[in-house]
Amino acid sequence: KTRNTKDSKMSDHSLGLQKTIYDALDGDSTLQSLVSDVYDFIPENATFPYVKLGEETAVDNGTKSLQGNEHTLVIHTFSRYRGSKETKEIMSRIYALLHESSLSVTGASLVNLRFEFSDVIKENDGLTTHGLQRFRAVIYDS
Repeated sequence: KTRNTKDSKMSDHSLGLQKTIYDALDGDSTLQSLVSDVYDFIPENATFPYVKLGEETAVDNGTKSLQGNEHTLVIHTFSRYRGSKETKEIMSRIYALLHESSLSVTGASLVNLRFEFSDVIKENDGLTTHGLQRFRAVIYDS
């Protein structure tokens, strides 16, 4: 079958990648000691600081013989610490866990996961420091 047919068995592995990233962050005791929790959806009663899995994009990255996608995903860090020290410590741990990691995605081959950029901003409320990090993952069907 060709890559572009509607009945292709190719998967974009977006959900598997999200689960892998979530499990890596949520399961790390060092990160857990720095944050109240890791979320996919932030509950109304969330306690600062916390991490949220954010936006994701995917583009076809397949070849003639391999079906795959390139994903970019954003990890958000939110803190009410005065200054950016706490946010940067949390972001540093996320970087250590994800950049060039040996994580795996079920049913796929995670070729690489690399840090692209980060930003630290003060939210409009004047209290919350918001850190964001973008990572790029290249995944092929296994």
